[in-house]
Amino acid sequence: MKNRTKWILLSIVILVLVLIGLHRFYLYVHEDIWQGENEAVQRARQEAGLTEAEKVWKSVWDKVCWVVEGKDADGQEIMVWLPEGGQAEVKLLSEGVSESQVRTIIHDQYPGIEVVRLLPGIYNNELVWQLFYKEKAHHYYRFFRFSDGQALEEVFTLPNR
Repeated sequence: MKNRTKWILLSIVILVLVLIGLHRFYLYVHEDIWQGENEAVQRARQEAGLTEAEKVWKSVWDKVCWVVEGKDADGQEIMVWLPEGGQAEVKLLSEGVSESQVRTIIHDQYPGIEVVRLLPGIYNNELVWQLFYKEKAHHYYRFFRFSDGQALEEVFTLPNR
């Protein structure tokens, strides 16, 4: 009976150590992302007067750009584009198309696609929503203007694997 109890306790200790190790690995992997998000929110607070952050995205296309959605001191919904090495650009959400509105536009115009990812960004120095989607066996990138939700002409096709 003593031998069995030792094995059970040893198994529990090993399981706890493995779980702690997995937790530490998870924190290590996500640390840079969380730090980048926090720095983007801080920068948006300083440069754009953001008081409350709701969502943060990182877009990489022409250049790396963080985008923060939140509220300003007046309680208005704003989006702040923070390109690396560039000036912050602030837009009221009412001046453009929100994420839910662009999702509706996408669903209406492209009913047979599977949306993989949708995030705001900058494409050719224009504020856009960047759509990554799958249609049949192919993956595509398409951009929609933030200002009016219109799709840009360019479509980028990824090669099949």
